[in-house]
Amino acid sequence: MVLEHDWSATPLGPEELWSTTLRTAVSTALHSRFPLVLMWGPELVMLYNDAYAPLLGQRHPGALGAPAAQVWSDIWADIGGMAAEVCAGRATYSEDLLLVTSRSGFEEETYFSFSFSPVFEPGGQVAGLLDTVVETTSRVLSTRRLGVLQRLGSLPRSMHGTTAEAVAAVLRVLADARADCPFGLVYLDGEDGAALVAGHGVAAEIELAGSVIPEQVRTVLDTGAAQTVTGLAELLPGLSSAGASTVGQAEVHTAVVLPLVLGGQEHPVGALVLGISPHLRLDEEYRIFLSLAAGQVAAALADAQAVESERRRAAERAELDQARAQFFTDVAVTLQRAVLGPTVLPEGFAVHYEPASGTLEVGGDWYDVVDLPGGRYGVVVGDVVGRGLPAAAVMGQLRSAGRALLLESRSPAHVLTALDRFAALVPGAAVSTVFCAVIDPEGKTLRYSSAGHPPAVLVQADGRSRLLEEAGSLPLAVSEAISRPEADVALPDGATLLLYTDGLVERRGEAIDEGTARAVDVLTEGRHHDASSLAGLLTDRLLADAPDDDVAFLLYRCG
Repeated sequence: MVLEHDWSATPLGPEELWSTTLRTAVSTALHSRFPLVLMWGPELVMLYNDAYAPLLGQRHPGALGAPAAQVWSDIWADIGGMAAEVCAGRATYSEDLLLVTSRSGFEEETYFSFSFSPVFEPGGQVAGLLDTVVETTSRVLSTRRLGVLQRLGSLPRSMHGTTAEAVAAVLRVLADARADCPFGLVYLDGEDGAALVAGHGVAAEIELAGSVIPEQVRTVLDTGAAQTVTGLAELLPGLSSAGASTVGQAEVHTAVVLPLVLGGQEHPVGALVLGISPHLRLDEEYRIFLSLAAGQVAAALADAQAVESERRRAAERAELDQARAQFFTDVAVTLQRAVLGPTVLPEGFAVHYEPASGTLEVGGDWYDVVDLPGGRYGVVVGDVVGRGLPAAAVMGQLRSAGRALLLESRSPAHVLTALDRFAALVPGAAVSTVFCAVIDPEGKTLRYSSAGHPPAVLVQADGRSRLLEEAGSLPLAVSEAISRPEADVALPDGATLLLYTDGLVERRGEAIDEGTARAVDVLTEGRHHDASSLAGLLTDRLLADAPDDDVAFLLYRCG
């Protein structure tokens, strides 16, 4: 084409009149496999080789012999100053320079790395410039798109808590990549058909439901094959034109509808609609990028479904565990009460038993109220070391023995002394703790003795409180020769007495005194409640954290 071109019709004149420098420069360019273009003379007439021709697009072959400013009129504002600098004798270099060209019939986003070098005639005059150039559009776009895919793939799993959250997280990434994806829509298949669940880059006033897009989505869901939608600029004027690309303002006229397929499933669960930049060619590399983006969306959906499934299973397990724990508690309470036996409580009394959290075991905690002659009552709260049937068996024997001893002697100290001897004969009874007392409602007094048991709490009507510690001694069967002390205390009208096992006040990581203080505070706060209501208040305030030990307590309201 160079040899056959009518150069006499150009400012360069007939070939036979060309200077040796021009002939040499043209020969160098034509025989190079690297894209080269020679711009000669004041008009910068273009001569180029085979490797440069594809960079011209539709401007080849008309560009041959034409002035560079005319051929590249759309980008001359960007490169004309460089050409003038070269004509002054200084070379230039540009790397990955964005140039918006119309070489393919539309304003195209392209990138080039090139160097303009002056060509000197003998004597040092610049006769032309040599442009050594490579188009880097593919590399620049690939790097940009790879970054988008990496961001999609690195979304934290926590963002995939629900399908809605997963879709929103993905679209936020795509919303930052509008140069390649001017708009995005996600449809998910459901019982009522495909539903639009999220989108980005679409003006709120555009009604998509009546457009051609849902029809293409249905086709993709039915066939699993990607679809291309064209003519959007006519169907939906103004679709995502604002801010879609830094290149310039243009209508989006093409979109690709891609299936969202989860691993292990044959049919798509939804479809991803991505707009195509009006400044890029929809080539194979572009389509691969869109397909990979759809794969990341599908992966996010799969992850979200897995997280939702895990949460459902965890909730079901928690519900099952709660039901099982309640069942265990009900069974344990039933068994324990069967061991304790039916107790018809006199007026003013309330009792409560609760097993350790999550156990299906009876235990060694017990309470008892014994009717004594003269309108008095014997009260006992005790705790056998251990859990399960062995502890319950020991508890039953000690409870029966204590009841019989109270009916016989009615002295708390005598009862505990006799229980010492009895416990020494019962395997597993040693080190059991017991608080034994006799209540005289008529005389408004309490006589008590404690075998290593937590002190009872007495709260008067005016809020004053005290711990009954004066008659304390060692647990049962610890020492052969021990004298059990006994003490008396007044029970004025309105006073409240609490006997309890350590499970009520003992918690891991804190001193038992802290738990006892909490019990005193609750008793003081509820001192005007009746015994039954106060028992409920104690349970709510002190046992809401599911204690690790069995709990038994007994309340008495005087007067």
